[in-house]
Amino acid sequence: MLWMILFIISFVIWILVMITEPRTVAGGFLLLLSALLLGFFMYSKAVSSPEWFSRHLLFHILLDIELILLIVMLIIFPLVLGVVFLAGGILLLRHEGVKPRNILSVGFAMVLIAFDIVIPLIFDVSSPGVLTYIYWYLTLILLYFVFQLTSFSLAGVLNTLHFRKDQHFDYVVVLGCAVREGGLTPLLKSRVDKGISVYRNNPGAKLILSGGQGPDEPMPEGRAMAEYVISRGVAKEDVISEERSTSTEENLRFSRELMSGEKPLFALVTSSYHVMRSLIIARRLRLKCKGYGAGTKLYFAMNAFLREYAGYSRDSRRNRLLHLAVLTVVYILFLISL
Repeated sequence: MLWMILFIISFVIWILVMITEPRTVAGGFLLLLSALLLGFFMYSKAVSSPEWFSRHLLFHILLDIELILLIVMLIIFPLVLGVVFLAGGILLLRHEGVKPRNILSVGFAMVLIAFDIVIPLIFDVSSPGVLTYIYWYLTLILLYFVFQLTSFSLAGVLNTLHFRKDQHFDYVVVLGCAVREGGLTPLLKSRVDKGISVYRNNPGAKLILSGGQGPDEPMPEGRAMAEYVISRGVAKEDVISEERSTSTEENLRFSRELMSGEKPLFALVTSSYHVMRSLIIARRLRLKCKGYGAGTKLYFAMNAFLREYAGYSRDSRRNRLLHLAVLTVVYILFLISL
């Protein structure tokens, strides 16, 4: 019964979060937690009341699904994640070159594979000893970050689910990225095309193209995007170019200055891997918006997504340090009790 009560509490809080302010990682975390608590309830029910449980096929199916998800989450997922990120990282290095920012996914993959396969093959991680205790402590920390990463990505997915095309937006804001001599890069073009689609599904909205000019760019990103959308048939009077920003926060603040009204509602359009962190920044700035993600190449998106999560962890480092401190204390108390 305790597990059911905890599940109900967690699920109700998740619903309240999604209704009141979904632009938080708590949405993904609470959904994952609710699924785990429901699994614990069904398992405890199967153990304590096997006859009752055997008469309810639905609970059998749900428990099987929960156990499979738990195995995938704790064992298979880190391994598969390591292989996928390793393959994606190698492709990225081949296409984009060996740069510090491009090795993140390869490094992350190597850590996961080392803890899942290499280290357990080198020594017996089940035998008592200092190295074993260190291994399981580091594994606990790694699982914490994998769970956080999953929560972050799930929250991003939840924030891009929109069941109506017309959301009655006042504005559609497209966040810029690099511009080259030949025009928009494929990454930026995908963002702008997504912005045009959202704009056309929301009659009466204005389209704000936001991005300044970097030292290696021929013109401001906002101006290049504005020229592109006008060439695609967007009415010139509906196009607003913001050409000063150099960061996501400036994108949002400077775009807000170009909007009329006390609390305008706008669509925030960027690459899919960048949506969640952009929404978190918009929430911090108290801006009313919903996120839309543009697709990009998978090998690029995986590495970029890790950078986004690293940026989110840096921005919320106090919470991360607090969580890690609590986990460390709990682990030490567990070792003392052995």
